[in-house]
This record gives sequence, C-alpha cells and structure tokens, in this order.
Amino acid sequence: MVSGGCDVYLAPWCAAHGVALLCSTLAHRDGHMTGRYAGAQCAGDEKARRVRAAYDLSAFAAVHAYGDTHEDLALLALADHAVYRGAPWPAARSPKEAAVSRAAADR
Repeated sequence: MVSGGCDVYLAPWCAAHGVALLCSTLAHRDGHMTGRYAGAQCAGDEKARRVRAAYDLSAFAAVHAYGDTHEDLALLALADHAVYRGAPWPAARSPKEAAVSRAAADR
C-alpha cells in the first residue's frame, strides 16, 4: 500500500493483513507526537520516489496501481495497469508506454 495517510493507523492494518506499506510517518519527540511529519509527506511525486526506492519495478511482469486523488498521478504513471477513480488511466496508455515512462523516471 502506498498512501499519504499516516503510519499510526495504516501500519497496524497492513501488518494484520500482510501488506507492505509506504506512507507518511508522524514525528515523535520525548514519547509524544509533534504534529509534524518525519521526513516528506508521502504524496504526489514522493509516492513514486518511494516506490522506485523500495522496488525494482523491472523485476515485475506487470505493475498495477489505483489512485483517487491528484496526489496519485505520479504513482499511476509508474504502472502498466493504472486505475484512477474506477476508470483506466490514461485510457490510451499501453504496458509498453508505461515501461518507457518508468525507465525515464529512473534516470
């Protein structure tokens, strides 16, 4: 799961369901949450950057992604099969075009 949401509530759910997680992390100081992010918020281009850092996308036969906000567009651009708000995104994109886009993003 790649989410702009916070680890505080996503990590337990993902752990319980055996799902890997890339998300925003809340900062802590002296045992208390500060109200700030620890590092960059996992949104927009940061979602795609974290996925590329965590996974060798060329090792997968196909990459699937689902998004529902503008903050997901960079992530969707990495996928061979992308769905945005329930519809294919972009409609004319082929798996080969997605692979070319991923390779360009890795440069």
